[in-house]
Amino acid sequence: MGDEIETMSCYSCTVDIVEGDELTHNNNTYCTDCVRECDGCSTTIDSDDAITAGDYNYCTDCGRICEHCSEGMVSDDSYFISGIQEYWCETCYTDESFYCESCSENYSNRYSYYNVEGSTYCESCNEDNNWYCDDCDDYHSNDSSCDDESTSGTNCCRSSRSNSGIHDYSCKPSPIFKGNDKHGLYLGFELETEYSRNIESASAYASTALEGLAYLKHDGSLSNGFEIVTHPHTHLTYRENSAILWNTIEKLRTFYEGRSWDTDSCGLHIHISRKGFSSGAHLHRFIALVYHNAPTMMKFAGRKSRFARFNDVYTFDEYDRPIFSLKHKVGNPDRHSSERYSAVNTQNKDTIELRFFRGTMNTSGVLSALDLTQAMVEYTRELRLDDVKLGALSWDWFADYVVSNNGLYPDLYSRLDKIQSVDINKPIKADA
Repeated sequence: MGDEIETMSCYSCTVDIVEGDELTHNNNTYCTDCVRECDGCSTTIDSDDAITAGDYNYCTDCGRICEHCSEGMVSDDSYFISGIQEYWCETCYTDESFYCESCSENYSNRYSYYNVEGSTYCESCNEDNNWYCDDCDDYHSNDSSCDDESTSGTNCCRSSRSNSGIHDYSCKPSPIFKGNDKHGLYLGFELETEYSRNIESASAYASTALEGLAYLKHDGSLSNGFEIVTHPHTHLTYRENSAILWNTIEKLRTFYEGRSWDTDSCGLHIHISRKGFSSGAHLHRFIALVYHNAPTMMKFAGRKSRFARFNDVYTFDEYDRPIFSLKHKVGNPDRHSSERYSAVNTQNKDTIELRFFRGTMNTSGVLSALDLTQAMVEYTRELRLDDVKLGALSWDWFADYVVSNNGLYPDLYSRLDKIQSVDINKPIKADA
């Protein structure tokens, strides 16, 4: 008979272990299911205490659990988030936090942060290092003046702003982000408004009331008005924490007799942060949803306009047959040939712009456009090729999604039944 294989019992589960496969822990013998070897320092650890990161196991000295997403990670690869005293993995650190370039600390995006002249500051350091200019509605470094043309390259100073509070069209103050979104999705809108009188007092009132939330700009398409440009907000912040914004627009409409819907010059443009899209494929699906439903989009928007064209996605083959293509609209904005006056303008470096909405100073009207934008981004986020092939980019499929999530998009939901009856050639005048 051959040599018998020697075995021993696991101290914990009593299973037989072949000699050579055992692990010793606290002077006892264990199987590899009950005890593991740390891939960092080679010490033995109870399996229940092991921290798994990918295909590796670590002891509590060599590994950590991310306190944001609860995934395992190597201790040396963790990031300490000062504001909430937690250790996060690299993915959560990159997507959900910011680094203050003054105090050299990391903070969750739940905290306020400020981009000033190319640098990011936490709220405390912003107060210490920068000053706020009432004239240009922006922060500047303590080392620079508002009149300095080198400041941020915005040319947004006292000389470019009238006493009425309206900035030059070229003015682009540093964005102040409102709220926090897990996907980094922020929305901003430009609402064009006209006034038959009272424009000086209307703009003076609005520029003061909206300080830090929005600013006013001249626009060449307006005969006697200004556009209201909001700083980036999350969709939820617009809906639940923006009473000052909506009350100001309402007062401009009622007390100062502002108009937007019943004009030939006013539009509502919504900007979407590029970082809010999970991938190029996600952006492609979003744009395709808009263009595949162009008639319905125009009905919802209440207009068709040469400044928001839906036919810029067609080229023609050698037989003059139209070919639908989004290739020129997705990707690096510095390299594609998309037109600015498109229904979806993709020329901006940091944002995607929806230009097809008719202007409105009715709060529910603006919120319904914001609802539509947010809903389209989130609906297309998880779609896959098989879904698209089955018809997921149709308006009916999207409308079903809105109905199922009506609590998230209440103003959009309330308008679903009215959209198909709209005649964009004879738009119904709103009290706006």
